[in-house]
Amino acid sequence: MKRPGAATVRRLAALMGGRAVFRGTLLLANVALLAAWGSPAYAGYAQAMGGAAVLALIATTGIEKCALKLIPRLRYTVPALIGVFVALAGVLLVVALAVLGGMLALGRNGPWPLAALAGLSQIGVGLNQVLVGLTRAIGKPARDVANHLVLSAALAGYTGAALALGITPATFLTLYAGTVAVFNLALLAGLRPDFRGLRRGALKKAAVGTSLRMAVPDLAGGMSISLMFLALSVAGAQAQSTGLYMASTASSTLLNAFSYLLRILQPDVSRALHQRDLTAAYQRLSRWLGLLMLIGTPYVLVVLVLALTVLQPHGDVGVVILYIACVPVIFAVGSANYVMENASRQALHATAVGAALSLAVIGALAFVVVPWAGALGAVVLIAFGELVHAGAILHWLRPRSRQLIGV
Repeated sequence: MKRPGAATVRRLAALMGGRAVFRGTLLLANVALLAAWGSPAYAGYAQAMGGAAVLALIATTGIEKCALKLIPRLRYTVPALIGVFVALAGVLLVVALAVLGGMLALGRNGPWPLAALAGLSQIGVGLNQVLVGLTRAIGKPARDVANHLVLSAALAGYTGAALALGITPATFLTLYAGTVAVFNLALLAGLRPDFRGLRRGALKKAAVGTSLRMAVPDLAGGMSISLMFLALSVAGAQAQSTGLYMASTASSTLLNAFSYLLRILQPDVSRALHQRDLTAAYQRLSRWLGLLMLIGTPYVLVVLVLALTVLQPHGDVGVVILYIACVPVIFAVGSANYVMENASRQALHATAVGAALSLAVIGALAFVVVPWAGALGAVVLIAFGELVHAGAILHWLRPRSRQLIGV
């Protein structure tokens, strides 16, 4: 198997173009589905999809990021490492299905058939991202582009069927989840994993340990979103799920595009940061996060006050506007997390702890803030959780930087 080559302009354009088409189609499809089904039916769909968003992250659990970090640093064990990653994806599939079963038992994501289909769809999408990431990692980026272009065509076709033929949300999700499953099987067959790596303890430890740590920020973000939908359901404000789901979908279009660009560049970044003196990088990141905390904390508080006084009468549109206003904070902390997870093992551990702390704070406040402020409070709470993550990274960086300077 080949290792990923250097990111050229042509390769960047092709990969970004394929993902942009898919994300753009997904965004437009949600607008069209709202028009096709109407607000009550779409709110149920949004509740099911938003509540199950965490399942896509459980199904990935950092495998793609770990593969793009480790494979560029290896030479002779790539096929065996791919086998370990595929086996780990199989284990995570079982875990995600078990979590879906628990969510269905709680019954907070709407009628169980729709909730089950939404969960299977999200799990399939998560596995799809793992498989295309592994495909890029072995030097076959064209399959990533083809995957997203054809999925975009399928999504557009099923959305057209909802508009023209009136298919229900359950039928729509059945078609989409089935299409994603077929593509996943095709991608898996193309990887040809070598499972002999499962007998190598050091390889398994490196792959599994790094994957789990790199997954924590993504899992924390997904669980935070799912907690917001759960809190809306508990508070009896399910109708506000439409605005929150539309806002998170629109925001993720931009954020995922940037994140995907970082994944394409990650092999080069990983090679550059490997065995490098990171003193200057830590110092710059510490100054950047200090400025973010100084400006971002009052900014989020002011945004909350403005949201409750100005945006609240505008309903779902107000939620979308507020989410856009909080994107810079989410964007900045995500960039800091990217540097930390590709630096040293200690930095990766520190950012994972910070993300877990952020989730704990959001979980403690969600069922107080959301019943009081609704979807607007949910959006601000997500931004506040990002600041908690930034503060935890900064707490680790400052003594670390002083120690390095002293050395």
